[in-house]
Amino acid sequence: MGKENSILILGSGTSTGIPIPRCSCSTCTSSNPKDHRFRTSLLLQTAQGSNILIDTTPDLRSQVLINQVEKIDGVVITHDHADHIHGIDDLRPFCFGPPLHPIPLWTSQHNAKTIISRFPYIFPQLLSEPPPQQLGGGIPLIELHQIELKPERPVKSTILGEKFWHLPIPHGPYGESMASIHGAFAYLTDISHINPATVNYLKSLKLDLLIIDCVRDRPHPTHLDVPTAFKYIQKIAPRRAGLIHMNHDLDHDQLTKRAQQVDGVEVFPTYDGQILKY
Repeated sequence: MGKENSILILGSGTSTGIPIPRCSCSTCTSSNPKDHRFRTSLLLQTAQGSNILIDTTPDLRSQVLINQVEKIDGVVITHDHADHIHGIDDLRPFCFGPPLHPIPLWTSQHNAKTIISRFPYIFPQLLSEPPPQQLGGGIPLIELHQIELKPERPVKSTILGEKFWHLPIPHGPYGESMASIHGAFAYLTDISHINPATVNYLKSLKLDLLIIDCVRDRPHPTHLDVPTAFKYIQKIAPRRAGLIHMNHDLDHDQLTKRAQQVDGVEVFPTYDGQILKY
């Protein structure tokens, strides 16, 4: 049997992280380490030995130190919200080498525009009016690759020799998140609903592992709630489904018990430091 791909959950929490500063709720004060959640991010470790980081959260430095991540070969950005891109500067040590080298980063054309405008000192060559030269502090060396997404149609990309497929999925009424599929794994974070054509496409893949957005119990304008996440999981019918991007309304042990009641699919909340293979 050949080597497997694996997913390291670097963070499983929503934009505030868990615990939330100043909050004394039962989840934020929980002694269960699985209730302590960094902002949502994954490290995809391919069977061929590449480390592909999905999203650069504000917790990135702590995430890579705690998990002893020694290299990042490439990065995928799902969307342009702060909790998913504002740790981009912490890629610097992974560029240092030796030898000094750029890290390739893939994202949608829409996200690329935001990233360039928000971090102009990283991409002066892509600006019509470059910012003044930065004399102090290091700059991450990023090689930006833009993916042209198509509505409800999967788009192929090659990332470090690996075949990926990408889809735009709504993240509330004004934005979208780039879903990524690698082999029998699909990653759908920060989504508000999934169009029927996309559901049918994902079901046709007969996925081994789906990781899907699940922020809280109550309906949310830009994320899936627990009942809706369960509904989509049953429609897509992967072998296993992990819940991610959870807020402090969701206690790990309680959500685990509820997830085990979903018929036909092994469903579970993810947790920081978890390793999943496919």
